[in-house]
Amino acid sequence: MIDTKSRATIAIGLAGIVGLGTLLLLGDLESARVVVEAAWSQLKSAPAPIYFGIMSVLLLAPVPASAFYLAAGPLYGIWPSVIWIVPALGINALLVHLIASGWLRPRLMRLVAKRDLQIPRLETRSDQRLFITLIRLTPGIPYFVQNWVIGLAGVDRAPFVMISVAIQMIYATGFVALGRSAFEGDLGLAIGAAVALVLMSIGARLLHKRFRATLTSEREETPHPE
Repeated sequence: MIDTKSRATIAIGLAGIVGLGTLLLLGDLESARVVVEAAWSQLKSAPAPIYFGIMSVLLLAPVPASAFYLAAGPLYGIWPSVIWIVPALGINALLVHLIASGWLRPRLMRLVAKRDLQIPRLETRSDQRLFITLIRLTPGIPYFVQNWVIGLAGVDRAPFVMISVAIQMIYATGFVALGRSAFEGDLGLAIGAAVALVLMSIGARLLHKRFRATLTSEREETPHPE
């Protein structure tokens, strides 16, 4: 039985999602941010299924994933949060793929074109896997942007979901532990989580360089028609 507080949270979350989707379709990103900020205070008091379910949808918008990870640790604990984040990210990736390959694709591509951006089309499975990994490991690109760049590139559903979730969970675990340690005042855990995040960032940069070199090498070896 869902209590009154949970019902209110669900109602506010659903209303926020509808409003957010409308604003994004209209291209009003500033108003979309206001909606997200208003819904955030309600989300922090939500039961885990509601929190992570709404997280799956809000990550379609320019919302920092790290904010959800940091808050989840104190609210639900480290391992319960990690377990919940896996399906939440999976659902989010499925939604991105569905939207990016569905009837909204032409409008999204027009929005991209207005910003003078180019989205590659990848034909082979190996190119798709390499591209997904490269984008996910590229430092400084927000998760929201990564999602839509990969989705609009026309990659297959399975590698998009599996590679995206696997790589993002490395970061998510570190941020969840960092949030929990800050809440409990556990200095050892905080230092461990911070060091782990730094090492992951360094590792991501090294892997990014390696995958980029591989991609460049493959392009140079591909014969071009004369």
